[in-house]
Amino acid sequence: MANELATVEENWLELADKFKDLPMPFEKTVFLTECHLAGTAEIDDMLVRTKEVKKGTQLVLKRAAADVQDERAVAALTAGGVLVGYVPRRYAAVMARLMDAGKALSAKVTEKKLEGHWLDLTAAIDMKEV
Repeated sequence: MANELATVEENWLELADKFKDLPMPFEKTVFLTECHLAGTAEIDDMLVRTKEVKKGTQLVLKRAAADVQDERAVAALTAGGVLVGYVPRRYAAVMARLMDAGKALSAKVTEKKLEGHWLDLTAAIDMKEV
């Protein structure tokens, strides 16, 4: 009959999970800046911590509000939660406000090089707009 409701054989949640990687219709990524990560010289065992980090590695940005040096600090962590640096102070104030307003920010390593005893990590910071 033409007016009968169609039955769905699969669980709706299982079906939705199959399409989780599809882009949202109006989703876009906005490039914010590229910068050297700060604090890399002060982090213990930095070379060991960043052994797996290379160009193209995605980093998670997280508010570090408990940081006494800067109330607007934004930490950069690996997917496993290892701290690898901070967004520089000159950018952190704006990034922190965006994050506090619910915006999703992330970073991707664009360069990794050793300068004497200092590990230079450069990252591009993006905001995902939905």
